Amino acid sequence: MIQSLLIPRLPVRLALPALLLVASCAAYAQAPPDFTPPSPLFRHALANDTAQTLKLLENGANPNEGRFLSMPAIFLAAINQNLPVLRAMLAAGADVKAVDRAGSTVLMWAAGNEEGRADLVAELLKAGADPLVKNLMGETALDWAMRRGTTPAATALLAAGASTEAAHKRAVESAMALLQKSGPQFVRVSGCTSCHHQSLPQMAGALAKQRGYAVDDKLMKESLTQVVAAFRPAQELMMKGTEAIPDPPIVLGYSLLGLHAGGYKPDELTAAMAHLITTRQAADGRLMAFAARPPMESSDITATALGVRAVQLYGTNAEAVIARASQWLRSAQPKTGEEYAMRLLGLAWTQAPAPMRQEAGRALLSLQRPDGGWGQLATIESDAYATGQALFALHEAGIITTTDEAYRRGAAFLLRTQLSDGSWLVRSRAFPFQPYKESGFPHGRDQWISASGTSWAAMALSLPPAEGKPQLNSGAQ
Repeated sequence: MIQSLLIPRLPVRLALPALLLVASCAAYAQAPPDFTPPSPLFRHALANDTAQTLKLLENGANPNEGRFLSMPAIFLAAINQNLPVLRAMLAAGADVKAVDRAGSTVLMWAAGNEEGRADLVAELLKAGADPLVKNLMGETALDWAMRRGTTPAATALLAAGASTEAAHKRAVESAMALLQKSGPQFVRVSGCTSCHHQSLPQMAGALAKQRGYAVDDKLMKESLTQVVAAFRPAQELMMKGTEAIPDPPIVLGYSLLGLHAGGYKPDELTAAMAHLITTRQAADGRLMAFAARPPMESSDITATALGVRAVQLYGTNAEAVIARASQWLRSAQPKTGEEYAMRLLGLAWTQAPAPMRQEAGRALLSLQRPDGGWGQLATIESDAYATGQALFALHEAGIITTTDEAYRRGAAFLLRTQLSDGSWLVRSRAFPFQPYKESGFPHGRDQWISASGTSWAAMALSLPPAEGKPQLNSGAQ
């Protein structure tokens, strides 16, 4: 048998790979793709030989005749980013509606170039290429362009009527499916609810539902029920100012924001939760945090912004508390991405003067990086947590709209970095003093902060158009 396979004298270390290769080919009975050009036009276009390709076209070569790896000849002009050849093929009647075996158009191939060039895209659009066509995977030319960032090619497609809506919908729905599935599992294995698996996903789910994206209503209701059930037994203790519940401005702040997103009406429980938050206000107006779990539980700015918003929504007779907290936020000095975003949210929620909100918005905008994202710290990479949170804060405060360049760049970063399972990986910086519990969300010991980052990213990608809100880059006040 070995002799018949023509490998009788191969060394042992080479014989096994050779046998495996032969066995693999035999098992699949599939020949490798044929790279033989089907015509002289394909041969010269494949070699990016501009002079000879143009000569053949001038002499009557048909650009729609033949296929190479399922593609007509004009695809090779797009792959090689050869504008003269592309123009000549279009002049010769090349079909701009032709597709390859994946259903992708020549416009998609042109848009997905590594330099982000727009010249070939513009030529194809002028010739009638449709920017809204989707391939078999549901992708458009804009999807392929945005994988290289907010390039000139992407800008040209947007100007021609292309939209990121379909990409946002896919990203948000895959993220929500994962978040909602792991939420109940976290409660089962931990015995409690959390900001990262309940509250933030509740907030993300509410925004997604407003945009018409698919969410599981049954799981949303179950999540609300779990949060209420977790805190109901401590209702009387919270009214008495118990110290048994950790970090109330953040833990209860997130919990109340999640309940509000889910449509939960104020009652005696939410009043007790809001009251406990107010007992953590310092003399200077800030709400104090247990700064042990960055980024979520690490800052008085976060505690004050979340706490004051929760008290606004569910507190009673808390005007003085809100006013002191707002005053403290106005002079607070942020240091991390979390603090810049949360301070802006706090200023917006407490209706600080417009110039102050705009200044805080400019400060956060200045932290956007060339990749379109934001980082939690200046010394670490951009990630979904910081980017989603920043975009949400800027939009919530009326600083940017979803049509602004800053938003588009940030959204493009999120779309590029989402993983195939629907999640975004965010690295944890918190010391693991709490026992590790497996929720089923990906990324092992990084799963809690990754769930939080996935929620912030889903919120950012679900933001509705905010026409008429002030924009820093337009000079509006």
